[in-house]
Amino acid sequence: MFRLGGLVGRVGASMVGNTMANFFRDSGRKEEYRLDTLLKNAQRVTEQLGQLKGVPMKIGQMVSLHDNLFPEEVIQVFKSLQKQAPSVPFEDMVAMVREELGASYDNIRNVERTPLASASIGQVHRVVLKDGRKIVLKVQYPGIDEVIRSDLKNLKGILKRVFSMFTRMDMEEIWQELNARLLEELDYEHEAESMRRMAALYHDDGRVIIPQVIDEMTSRHVLGMELVQGIAPDAATGEAYGDELRSAWGVSLLSFALRGLFEFQFLHADPNMANFSFLENGGIVVYDFGCMKEVPAALCDGYVELIRAVLNHEYPRIPALLKSMGVYKASGDTISWEMAKDFADVFQEVFAPREYFTFGGDDDFYTRLIALGHKYINESMSFIFPKDVIFIDRTFSGHFGNLSYLKARSDWRKLLLERLGSAGYEIKLQLDQ
Repeated sequence: MFRLGGLVGRVGASMVGNTMANFFRDSGRKEEYRLDTLLKNAQRVTEQLGQLKGVPMKIGQMVSLHDNLFPEEVIQVFKSLQKQAPSVPFEDMVAMVREELGASYDNIRNVERTPLASASIGQVHRVVLKDGRKIVLKVQYPGIDEVIRSDLKNLKGILKRVFSMFTRMDMEEIWQELNARLLEELDYEHEAESMRRMAALYHDDGRVIIPQVIDEMTSRHVLGMELVQGIAPDAATGEAYGDELRSAWGVSLLSFALRGLFEFQFLHADPNMANFSFLENGGIVVYDFGCMKEVPAALCDGYVELIRAVLNHEYPRIPALLKSMGVYKASGDTISWEMAKDFADVFQEVFAPREYFTFGGDDDFYTRLIALGHKYINESMSFIFPKDVIFIDRTFSGHFGNLSYLKARSDWRKLLLERLGSAGYEIKLQLDQ
């Protein structure tokens, strides 16, 4: 609390100082200095959050995947939080496993000292059971549950003050949604149930592999699952694999997300590439089901109407459609026609009636999307939107970034229409010009 409180003071002083200095600067350089100040303060925030486990780091990671919330320069600094989780001493983690599993701990032959991965509230270790099975245990940091629950109220006030320095948006609804998802992530039994539910929903999809839960190795703070490994994201996005396979992985990722939204209304809402690995047959392995989003049916219907308006070039409908979904300016006005048209034009290019579109090219969709977010940041900072939108937007903006990393190429319009059709939505398209 002391470190975060001091952070608020330093960032606040920096922002005030820059505002004062702008009175004496040439108008053409004010934006340059504003972004420089934002970047320096984002670095201050991530340096502090990256050293603190639990809520602070988790909030930073969540924000880093919400690309339209802050300028691109700030988001890039927040993204470093995805890799900044130092591991906890092995002996402490083993003691946690022994306490949580009780008599079931005796079924373990060996636990690897070096974790496979370290994150904000836990880390993953390879385990060999006495019956020969090789599994992994996701183990929550000792005491982190109590720390997070006791600090949530205090952290709410401090983090709202930090973020208010970057945006004029009311953070209350955002905080409510983040708070709900954070509390769910603390309960590994809840995550295990989400894994079982998702495995049942995607049982007919050979492109999506979800590790099986090991029930006897699972408790509230320890999650046992079968060891299923694929090609790591860094390797998958490199030069070792051809365009065709990387495109197949991109199709699998987007299809997975589209089915979650439109067919099941149950979305895996953490699109961090570290939560996926990739298979030689074009499939994906999905990890980390702590952050899931139940999608209200009415909101799902609203997204379908938006898609219909974009694909049929019915752009004048978009501002009113967004308002009907709860997205509008704090003044009560709809978003500007110019903003709606600019974003619709970019999406239209991806889903136009052509054979293929490639993410990650010189004029990349994802880069243009971020640029538009930057262009309209002053307008968007005053938006009101339903809290249910937050993790849906986070999921798809994150996956569009993943497709760009993969340089995936496909007929995305065909995929979108197929997924909508499978979910029971009929999109009647006007004659393509």
